[in-house]
Amino acid sequence: MVQAELGGVRVGLMICYDVEFPENVRAHALAGTDLLIVPTAQMHPFQFVAESVVPVRAFENQMYVAYINRVGPEGEFEFVGLSTLAGPDGVARARAGRGEELVFGDVDPQFLSASRANNPYLRDRRPGLYASLV
Repeated sequence: MVQAELGGVRVGLMICYDVEFPENVRAHALAGTDLLIVPTAQMHPFQFVAESVVPVRAFENQMYVAYINRVGPEGEFEFVGLSTLAGPDGVARARAGRGEELVFGDVDPQFLSASRANNPYLRDRRPGLYASLV
């Protein structure tokens, strides 16, 4: 697991398909990641990952997730764009379209802290019930 501190925000990194597995993102949450950066090459017809899965991962793990995707055609593939910064409330704070563009979004440590205090998901975990998964 890759992590670094940047301006008081603990930043984690994973790539592409890894974000689609809940255990990978949860490992970052348990390690204290505040902002997870995910460069990816998501293609059609899997745009639902950027539209739905990424915001849910941010919510269920109480972190920001920056999902940075390719755009346009390459050979037989059509990369869908839709780069997203999802907040710990599951809301897309910034979202690109399907073309090349530069998108900005804020990672607010105070909002993250308040969200973590109000959302019990991580506190209510019961690892003893699913120890066989690991």
